[in-house]
Amino acid sequence: MMTEEIKNVEKTETEKFIESADQPTEIVEQKPVVVAPQVSEEITSSVFTVKTTLGRENVVMDFLSSRIQAHSIPIKAIMHPPELKGYIFVEGKIEDVQQSIQGIPHIRGLINKPVELNKLQQFLVAKVVNIDLNIGDIVEILTSPFKGDKARVARVDKTKNEVTLELLEAGVPIPVKVNMEFVKVLEKVGERKE
Repeated sequence: MMTEEIKNVEKTETEKFIESADQPTEIVEQKPVVVAPQVSEEITSSVFTVKTTLGRENVVMDFLSSRIQAHSIPIKAIMHPPELKGYIFVEGKIEDVQQSIQGIPHIRGLINKPVELNKLQQFLVAKVVNIDLNIGDIVEILTSPFKGDKARVARVDKTKNEVTLELLEAGVPIPVKVNMEFVKVLEKVGERKE
């Protein structure tokens, strides 16, 4: 008897489902969707500019990343474009950015106005440098600390976009690694005048 009652209950539930499928559906007023807290955090984070001492941007980034990891501060990214001296960009909420930079040496201030991502786009896209360098070429270094010095190309690493140079004016050959975009070709190997 018990199984017969269960079958009747199941039948009635199934029948109800079939009957409701045959009826026209009503349009019900939709309620606003509540956004989960994790999604709302992503929306409220922005990119802020931090002023630093010139030439100390990488030191500040090291300090920042250590503090962010040690204190579990929800900062999403830190960036320093080499073209912009004295500035780094930090992505997160303004309160978190302020907390993360407090007391770090070489920080000169925070610009509270968020930076638009389209203005940073030029720094996020990798530049393709098509400099044809060969071992033995004579180049001029365009960046510090050897700015203006002449050097001979000792090695070319196209995957890292780096060249290893030997300074010509040094008494002992000193190998210096420089990014390819910071050298200017003065003499090609085949163009030497002897």
